[in-house]
Amino acid sequence: MALSYTDVLNGNIFIGSTAVAGVALPISTGTAVTCALWNTSINRNAALLGVAVGYTSGTIALGEFGIANQFVGNAVNSGGPLTAATTGTPKNALLGAGAASTMSFIPATATLAAGGTAALWLGKSIESATAGLGIFDGYRSLDVPLILPPGQIAFICGSVAQTALFTCSMIWAEI
Repeated sequence: MALSYTDVLNGNIFIGSTAVAGVALPISTGTAVTCALWNTSINRNAALLGVAVGYTSGTIALGEFGIANQFVGNAVNSGGPLTAATTGTPKNALLGAGAASTMSFIPATATLAAGGTAALWLGKSIESATAGLGIFDGYRSLDVPLILPPGQIAFICGSVAQTALFTCSMIWAEI
């Protein structure tokens, strides 16, 4: 499923972004999630179409970017797989119009009871710890979308935990 003009015009494409100050990305097995799409719908799937990652500040840890996932159910639960989450409001790609998303986007903080597992490495890596010499093109359109059925969470991660801050966006369709 490729991103199409018709899907955008129909109001089915959404974008979730972190704050401009950025977030520290967890390792794929980490429990401190900082940029995530969580399918809280009971009857729709989310098709993750693309992600963008850009360096903001701090000391960069060398490694690759990826997407991790875990089943967490549809609610935050003190004894459950998702123990805390602060959600944000994604934008409909039909800017200024379109329906609200039925999914939850987490732009900064969520806590998993157990770490996720890597679903896809993006082929985008940081090869220098010096800002300006590393990654410049941090956008990746997914040739085959990752489908999140209800209760799944997918989050941007690193092959190593990052101490640097990155601004991130996730683009998805609701089907």
